[in-house]
Amino acid sequence: MINRFEIQRKDLPLKRFLTTFETKLVEPEMDKAIIKVINKQGDRQNYQSNVKAQMTEWQMWNEPGFRRLAIYICDMAKEISKKVYNRTFVPYMQDMWGMKYKSGETAVIHDHWPAVWSCAYYVNAPKNAPGLYFSEMGDQGGERKLEQGLLIMFPGDTKHGVRSQKFKGYRYVVSANLYDKQHK
Repeated sequence: MINRFEIQRKDLPLKRFLTTFETKLVEPEMDKAIIKVINKQGDRQNYQSNVKAQMTEWQMWNEPGFRRLAIYICDMAKEISKKVYNRTFVPYMQDMWGMKYKSGETAVIHDHWPAVWSCAYYVNAPKNAPGLYFSEMGDQGGERKLEQGLLIMFPGDTKHGVRSQKFKGYRYVVSANLYDKQHK
């Protein structure tokens, strides 16, 4: 194969605004069901993913609690796509997983490209537990503080992670990636 041109990557030291979309869910029964499933699953990824904490299987959308959350996530993505971008979005959920973080556990900085939308749902919010850290915003102001019931959605190519922090108890989170069925 003849290389007709050379592509060079240029990483610029940006400190930028990042658009995320949020809603609060008050669903104690859903949350209880999700926690029960995450605890029952245990660690299925052996700390081999970007998440350096207990993590379930990748396709959890049919499990109790997760099923209801998947509907909220898909509806939110459709609404954002229509109202903000004037686009019809037909969601296809490729991944949905649960996590249980102990004090000090992390998620390395990563993104979910080529997903259109990614999200995190905070089932609970232990005092002093770390929030979602957006590395492109820099060390100052790049972390979204935890709130129980917070569902935060952002473009799939957004770099994010979880920084190490000491706290008591467990931090339960569900994440998912959405693609557009129209463009499979």
